[in-house]
Amino acid sequence: MKQAIVQVRDVHKSYATGASTRLDVLRGTSFDVEEGQVVAIVGASGAGKSTLLHIIGALDRPDSGSVLLDGEDMFTMDDQRLAAFRNRKMGFVFQFHHLLPEFTARENVAIPAMIGGASLAVAEQRADELLDIVKVSHRAGARPSELSGGEQQRVAVARALVNQPRIVLADEPSGNLDEDNAALLHELLWTLAREKSQTFVIVTHDGDLAARADATLRLHEGRLLQRD
Repeated sequence: MKQAIVQVRDVHKSYATGASTRLDVLRGTSFDVEEGQVVAIVGASGAGKSTLLHIIGALDRPDSGSVLLDGEDMFTMDDQRLAAFRNRKMGFVFQFHHLLPEFTARENVAIPAMIGGASLAVAEQRADELLDIVKVSHRAGARPSELSGGEQQRVAVARALVNQPRIVLADEPSGNLDEDNAALLHELLWTLAREKSQTFVIVTHDGDLAARADATLRLHEGRLLQRD
């Protein structure tokens, strides 16, 4: 049995909706993610999928419960330590690429490595290697506005991988792409998962993407209904 690198235990999260009312978004969710797995999180809009992903990625804190990555309880860390841990251990891909418009593709990929302490030369070498893997090396010098939607998302995937993260978290990564580019992106994610043993947790409405996952988590009104 593979090692569980992420352990989610009894996570609750709610948000204030008025002076005295709250909306329960997650209601006691628990599961493990094994090393090298592709895990899809599915469910209707408002089921808590993105909230759960943000908590796994330490972009938000739960009201109660714990999330361990490589055995470390992230929410016992202060914000500064947590930010460094997140940059070192995790990569993120969102529906909208969130590339910095004033920088080239190479620079966008290199920046997280430099934040993590790599030199410019090392960061750019890593960036070029990853841009080659995601098949956009010929666009390394282009700015985001000069790239197609599919190219932008491939650069975003390269950026997510630059610090060799333990896990990549993706929130509707193909949701803003046409069918052909979505299929190419899905194939890229699976290639990375299988050839690089990269662990992914992906929130998606795409049935084909979810069907290919090693495990599918189905959320309904903040509860985990089943794991396929």
